[in-house]
Amino acid sequence: MCAVNIDRKENVLVIESLSDGVLTIQFNHRHYNNPFSDSMQDAVINSLQSAEENSNVKAIILTGGVGRSFSVGGDFNEVKTLQGGQEVDLWIDRITKMYTACLRVSKPTIAAVDNYAIGIGFQLALTCDYRIMTERGKFIMPELKHGIACTLGQCMLEKSLGRNAMLEIIYECEAIPLQKCFDYRLINKISSPDKLLEDSHLLAKRLASYPEVAFRKTKKVVNESYVEQLITVTEQTKLAHRMTFGDGRAQQFMRKVVGETV
Repeated sequence: MCAVNIDRKENVLVIESLSDGVLTIQFNHRHYNNPFSDSMQDAVINSLQSAEENSNVKAIILTGGVGRSFSVGGDFNEVKTLQGGQEVDLWIDRITKMYTACLRVSKPTIAAVDNYAIGIGFQLALTCDYRIMTERGKFIMPELKHGIACTLGQCMLEKSLGRNAMLEIIYECEAIPLQKCFDYRLINKISSPDKLLEDSHLLAKRLASYPEVAFRKTKKVVNESYVEQLITVTEQTKLAHRMTFGDGRAQQFMRKVVGETV
């Protein structure tokens, strides 16, 4: 089975393919680095929720596609327009909805990461059960040095890796060295770019072979506190982002990146 989630302005946003009970959800932004536009986030949410309800889907792989980045985070062409008002709240709500949609999937989830996983991309990978990365993959949480609050990232990193690792990652704002990715248990396996999806598929099939009731009920309990913490920190996150985007420095950085004069 192969399906696509299409938006008229952005064309194909998500490509889905189902093989041996494993659904591969490929992010398909027009740019190979897969920045998360609002519409692509909506497409991912819809794909995850549909996969949870589809009895033919036994496991899920999230990927940026062959040779493409998992995701470099928010789409600066959209995020640069945030001014610190209600639009910030809507943006945070959409991001949180995508993370919780992944956490609420009761089936095994694998993040297959090549090239960059930055910001929102990094955080989405943290909501998966396993992460397989290529040797050229890079996890980066650079928000603070660009004038963006890192409250959701802080919450997710501390929940996943612990306080000390979280502090180092969000304060350093740089790519995490490969050995530290293993030390932190951020990644479970290293793969080559040409074998990334194959290795992810094999792992997904193995996890999907476990008795469904035992796995899914266990995962629901495991992720329940994760979802609760994200929801709890959402209001503080909105306030922090209203203030940082109201400050204007984040937009200055983003406009430089997309080639505008500031």
